[in-house]
Amino acid sequence: MMAHLGILVAVFVVMAGVVELIPELFTLYRERYMADVMRTSRELDKFFINIRPKQILTISVALGAILGICTQSVTLAATTVVLGLIAPRIILTLWKDIRSSQVDAQLIDALTMINNSMKSGLDIAAGIERIATTMKPPISEEFGLVMNAYRLGTPLETALMDVTLRIRSRTLETAIYAINIQRETGGNLIKTFDQLIMTIREEEKLQKKVKAITSQGRTQIFFLAGFPWLLALMFALMSPKFIGPALANPWGQIVVIILIIWEVIGIFVTKKIVTVDL
Repeated sequence: MMAHLGILVAVFVVMAGVVELIPELFTLYRERYMADVMRTSRELDKFFINIRPKQILTISVALGAILGICTQSVTLAATTVVLGLIAPRIILTLWKDIRSSQVDAQLIDALTMINNSMKSGLDIAAGIERIATTMKPPISEEFGLVMNAYRLGTPLETALMDVTLRIRSRTLETAIYAINIQRETGGNLIKTFDQLIMTIREEEKLQKKVKAITSQGRTQIFFLAGFPWLLALMFALMSPKFIGPALANPWGQIVVIILIIWEVIGIFVTKKIVTVDL
C-alpha cells in the first residue's frame, strides 16, 4: 500500500513539474519563433517579396479552419496550420534557388556589359550602374543594391561580396572574387573579364551537356512521384467505396500525410543523386 502511495506521489510531483514548465517552454518557443519571423521578414525584403510571414500564418489558419469545417477533418486543419508555420522559410528557400538560377542566366550579359563599359573608357562602377538601369530583374535589382550601398559609402568590393550572401551562384562568386582580387592587386581588368566570360561560357556548355545526360533520371523522379497518386485517383474514380473509408478515417488521413512527407523526402534525395556538381 505504501509503495503504491509513493508511486502516486512521485507521479503527481512529476506532472506538477511538467505543468509548471509548459508555460515557460511555450514562452521560449514563441520568442524564438517571433525572432525567426522577424529574420525571415528581413530576408524576404532583401529578395523583393512583398509578403509578411504573419500574413502567411493568418491565411493558413483561415484556410485550415475552412477545410476543417468543410471536411470535418481535424487532421487536415491541423496540418494546414502547421504548414503555415513553416511556409515562410520554405518560400524563402525556394525563392532563393529560383532567383539564383535567374541571375545565372543573366550573368554573361551583365559581365559583357561591364566589359564593354570599361573598353569604352568608363570604370567598373559605371558598368554596374548600367546593369542596374538597363537590364531586367533580378540581376538589375541585385546590382541596384550594390550601387545604393556604394553611393552610401560602402566600398565597392564589400558591396559586391554582399551579393554572394543573397545569391547562391558559384559562377557569380567566381566573377566577384576575380573582380575584387584584380582591383586589389592591379592589372589589366579588361583582359581578366575577357577570360572570365570565355570560361563561364565553356562552363555553361558543360552544364547543358550534363543536364542532357541526366535528363532521364529527372524524368524518372517525376514519374515515380506522380504515378502512385495518379493510380490512387483512378481507384477513387472507379471505386469510391474502396478509397473513401480510408480518407474518412483520421488514421487514414494521417497515413496519407506521412506518405506525402516521405515522398517529398524521396524526391529531394533522388534529385541529389541525379544532380552533378561541376
